[in-house]
Amino acid sequence: MKRHIRAAALAACAAALLLHSAAASARATPEQVGQQIAQAFNAQDADTLVQLIDLQALSREVMRDLGLSTEQAAKMQEGMRKSLRTNIEAGLRNFAQRQGVAKFIRPGKQAGKAYSLVRIEYQAGDGGFDYVEYYVTPAGLVEDWYTHTRGSRASTAMRLAVSAMLDKGSMLATLFGVTAVDGQEVERFRTFSRHIAAGDLARAYQALDSLPEGYKRTKDWAMLRASISSYDETAYRSSLEHLAKHFGDDASVQFMLIDHYFYQERFDQAYKAVSAFETRVGEDGVTNFLKCSCLLGWKHYDEAVAACERAMAVESDFKSGYWGAITVGIESKNPRVTLAALSAYEQAFQVSFDPDVLARTDPYRAIAGTPEFAAWAKQRR
Repeated sequence: MKRHIRAAALAACAAALLLHSAAASARATPEQVGQQIAQAFNAQDADTLVQLIDLQALSREVMRDLGLSTEQAAKMQEGMRKSLRTNIEAGLRNFAQRQGVAKFIRPGKQAGKAYSLVRIEYQAGDGGFDYVEYYVTPAGLVEDWYTHTRGSRASTAMRLAVSAMLDKGSMLATLFGVTAVDGQEVERFRTFSRHIAAGDLARAYQALDSLPEGYKRTKDWAMLRASISSYDETAYRSSLEHLAKHFGDDASVQFMLIDHYFYQERFDQAYKAVSAFETRVGEDGVTNFLKCSCLLGWKHYDEAVAACERAMAVESDFKSGYWGAITVGIESKNPRVTLAALSAYEQAFQVSFDPDVLARTDPYRAIAGTPEFAAWAKQRR
C-alpha cells in the first residue's frame, strides 16, 4: 500500500504524454472511447492511440487566452501534431516497463462534461494506481483529460510548457492567475516554465519557491509543487504535508493525499480521503481495497474484511482484493478469514493452493496448526 500513489506519480509525465492519445471512431460513446483507450494501452497499440485524439480541440484549449497570433497558433498546433507519435511511443514504453494494466471503469460527467474513467494499475516497482478522466466531445473524441495523481488537466501542463517558449509577461494572469508583477518576477515564472519544459523537476521545484508569496498561498501552487516533487522523497513528503495542512478539505486533492496519510499512519484520515475520492469517481475494486488497507492499518479488522470482500464482489478479477482479505486474516490471527479468502481466490482464478507448501511458508505457519487449517487442507489432499 505504501507509496502506491507516489509510484503512479513517478510515471505521470510520460504517462500523461501517452494519454494525449484519446479519441474514438465517429460518434463513439464515452464508454466505447474508454474501452478503446484501455485496450490500446494493454495492446501497446500506438496506431490506435494516434487516431484517438482531437488535436484541434486540445490545441485550442492549450492556446486559449494566450493572445497568440494566427501564425503562432498554427505553428504551435503543427508542433503538437508532429510530436504526437513520439510522445505516445515514449509513454507506451514507460507503461510497459512499469507493467501497467489499463481498465475502463465507467462513463461519467464532471462540470457538465462527459468523460470516460480509465484506471491504471502499475505492477512493477512500488506498484501504484492512477485514474484518468478523458473528456469526450459529442463527436466521440477526447479533447482533454484530468489525471488524479497530478490533480490537473493535461492542457494545463501543456500550457505551462508553452509559456516557456513565449515572451509574454501578460500570460501570467492566464496561466497562474497572477497580475501586477515586476520584471524580475516575470523572469522567475519563465525560469520555472523552462525547467518544466526540459523535464528538470529538481530545478523546477526549486524555482517554485522563488515565486511571489501571494501565488505560493494558493491551492494551485501547492498542487503543482506536489505533482512535480516525486523526484525526491523528502521534497515529495514535504509538499504533500503542505497540501494536506492548507487544503486537506478540498475535494480535488483527496487522491493525492491518500498515500501520504497512510505513510504517516493517519489511517482515519486516509480512509476519509478514499471515501471523498469515491464520491467523485464512484466505487470500484481499488477504492474498496484502499479502504480495506486503511482499516487494516487502523486495526478495524472486521470492517477491513468487509471492505476487501466488497472489492471482490465489485471486481471479481481484481486480485488485490483477495490478497487484502488474506492479509487481514493473517494480521488479525483469524484462520477463518484467511482460509475463506484463499478459497475465494481459488474459485475466482481456477487455481488450487498446496496446503503442505503453505504450511511451510511464512506467514501461513501461524495458522498451519489450527483445526480450521487442518480441515481446509484435508479437502485438498
